[in-house]
Amino acid sequence: MKRDIYFLKKTLELAKRAEGHTSPNPMVGAVILKNNKEISCGFHKKSGKPHAEIEAINNARINIKGATLYINLEPCCHFGRTPPCVDKIIESGIRRVVIATLDPNPVVHGKSVSKLKKAGIKVSVGCFSKQARRLNEVFFKNMEAKRPFVVVKLAQSLDGKIAAAGGESKWITGEHARKFARKLRDKYDCVLVGINTVIKDNPRLNGVKKNPYKVVIDPKLRIPKDAYILKNDSQKLIIFASTKAKKKSLKNTKVFFIKEEKGKLPVKEILSILNQHGITSVFVEGGSCTAANFFEEKLVDKVHFFIAPIILGGKSALTSIGGQGLSLRDCPEVSELRIEKIGQDMLITGYPYYDKK
Repeated sequence: MKRDIYFLKKTLELAKRAEGHTSPNPMVGAVILKNNKEISCGFHKKSGKPHAEIEAINNARINIKGATLYINLEPCCHFGRTPPCVDKIIESGIRRVVIATLDPNPVVHGKSVSKLKKAGIKVSVGCFSKQARRLNEVFFKNMEAKRPFVVVKLAQSLDGKIAAAGGESKWITGEHARKFARKLRDKYDCVLVGINTVIKDNPRLNGVKKNPYKVVIDPKLRIPKDAYILKNDSQKLIIFASTKAKKKSLKNTKVFFIKEEKGKLPVKEILSILNQHGITSVFVEGGSCTAANFFEEKLVDKVHFFIAPIILGGKSALTSIGGQGLSLRDCPEVSELRIEKIGQDMLITGYPYYDKK
């Protein structure tokens, strides 16, 4: 068991190397062991590229017949952009497969394990399952909830303000925290903001190594013609506007007109449309009301709160989460808290839990 845990942990480390680059596929790593020695490993580098199991098999320098294969997710058994991995595993002569968790995709779930067992291969499943699910939290959310994984990132003062009473907001957090936040964008398919953030800050919304899709909630279609993301990134820009908005031509930009509900665009419908267009994860960065809309609909899966050691005060100063607010009975509790220091600031990461009893 200790050996299994050790090598399954290594598959997670391998898989994580491709974080932000495998969407809509999961991150998967694989290790091959023979005669108690590691002889090969591999990971899925990018959607459309060979899967981790195939990488590990192809990287082996010796015959792998009789070996043990460790993988963090059940291998595929269907044709997609690549052939079924389970067939290659059977053909290779591997005698034991250790899998951290089953694939949540109903096309695969349990079917590959059954096929391996029918071929006479010993299969172990479930060891290190929680860690494996957490690594691929985006993929599991997509498969189980049929919607994108939603992350909210906020930068606020110690007293919960994202702008001073006079409107000044650059910069609340320090340079280290801002650079770390840009790195977080690399993990997700798109960055989402409200139109006020675009008008006020004219952000680029790029990551450090990745140029994600940009999504703007713009009910009245007020996006300025000189907005950076419209002039320089229009092909990766998606705008959601109200059906009441005055139509205007925005070259190379996808614009979806949806009906308002209670005076605002329904974020559930926005997520549904994004899901239909292959967006598996949404990184919400602003602003106060935009974040509130996702919390009020119980759609936030993960939070990153950057907290600067400053106190702004002021009744009119903008709070990090606006909207109508939630009652103590309905508000989420944040679990699996992780607290770390980023430069002069503090970062609190966690998972909102809504179903309190």
